[in-house]
Amino acid sequence: MNGIHDMGGMDGFGEVLPQDNEAFHEDWEKQIFVANRLVRTPSLNEGRSTEYMDPVDYLGWGYFGRSLHSLERKVLRHGLVTEEELENPEGRVARVEGFEVIKAEEVEARFRTRRGSRVQVNVSPKFQVGDRVIVKNEHPPTYTRCPRYVRGIRGQVQRDRGVWAFPDTASYGLGDRPQHCYSVRFAATELWGSRADPKDRVFADLFEDYLEVAS
Repeated sequence: MNGIHDMGGMDGFGEVLPQDNEAFHEDWEKQIFVANRLVRTPSLNEGRSTEYMDPVDYLGWGYFGRSLHSLERKVLRHGLVTEEELENPEGRVARVEGFEVIKAEEVEARFRTRRGSRVQVNVSPKFQVGDRVIVKNEHPPTYTRCPRYVRGIRGQVQRDRGVWAFPDTASYGLGDRPQHCYSVRFAATELWGSRADPKDRVFADLFEDYLEVAS
């Protein structure tokens, strides 16, 4: 979908000013970071509710504020908590069937166990390194990993990154739809016209369903 989250290539947001090299600035940020990785649902791509946030909230809440919003929507969706329980965190939390409760002493080990959306399925690639492609100019109303600023733009496949679950369907429980993902190179002038440096290149990782052969 075309929401405020898809800010790539957009102007007017000012200069990016890194504060320091610290990932966290408040203790609650650490808690949200860990909780989002420990609350595991069937699809790794689930939890994209930040894209449906009010644009003002999205820009004002910061990274971990948006992560908290996503976590709240996810636990509500699966019935892990109720709206009342979220409003009263000191109250009793109901137990939900089908979900495993992680003990405090297990957190570190669970946190170190990584999970990805790469799938071990033998799927033939539609494109080869060096192929000229064009990104489909589609604007779905639902979640997509295809950046708006590359749609309709011509590029060249630089690397095949293997087979992955297709996030546009996996995010909604509509199946993995496994397919290859490619690193595609774009000339900066193709993206931003004559104001771009003709020597600059932009690389984007794009799934097969986003691409077609450039005629």
